[in-house]
Amino acid sequence: MIILALDALDLDQVKKFNCKNLMQKEYGQTDLSNFNQERTIVLWASFLTGKNMEKEIPLKTQWEFQVPIEQTFLKFFKTHEVIDLPAFSYKQKNHAEERKLLKAYFEDKATVEEYDEVIWKNHRENKKEFLNAVGKFDVVIGYFNLADAIGHLSFGITEKMAEVYRELDEVAGKVKDLDSFVLVISDHGMKAVGRYGDHSRNGFYSLNKELVLDFPKITSFYDLIRKVIENEYA
Repeated sequence: MIILALDALDLDQVKKFNCKNLMQKEYGQTDLSNFNQERTIVLWASFLTGKNMEKEIPLKTQWEFQVPIEQTFLKFFKTHEVIDLPAFSYKQKNHAEERKLLKAYFEDKATVEEYDEVIWKNHRENKKEFLNAVGKFDVVIGYFNLADAIGHLSFGITEKMAEVYRELDEVAGKVKDLDSFVLVISDHGMKAVGRYGDHSRNGFYSLNKELVLDFPKITSFYDLIRKVIENEYA
């Protein structure tokens, strides 16, 4: 199984930029109505565990939170590789650098170009690790925050977001035809606030098999993955 965990991948933007690799045989919007806020760490933890983790993750220390493997669907697999996923294998140093530059930008101490450079550097690192891991484990999860991180400062700039979505579509294209179950999932979407971007409920999912999901909750993928495993590895 291959899971592309794409932070802030937005359904409307996938359609707008005609990302055919991201739009697999089945795709649509996820249901986030049972969450009070679209918090990245909460949503990925909830995806992993199949339950709403909002009350269990304090806002102040959220980025330090890690969910035990025994509480996640990863326990259904013999082997796994999880690259940089919030609430599980989050690269604290890389993302601390990103948040530091984001803060510096709003304090007029860093440029958007300096911020973007670090975001793309971290993205390329994850991309390399992800592609190297594909085919070597029962499940590979690759997390990419490109749409979220670039979008926060540049969501209103069409040319920049088009480049971001082209890149993510290219990553999806490298795995979509493999003999594996492929899930593309985002934690939330994004909406424009001038040139900037903020989280929205317009999340995204796609599958390379038609399962006819109807506006699925992000927590519902836990059971879906378990059922796929029961069929494939029984």
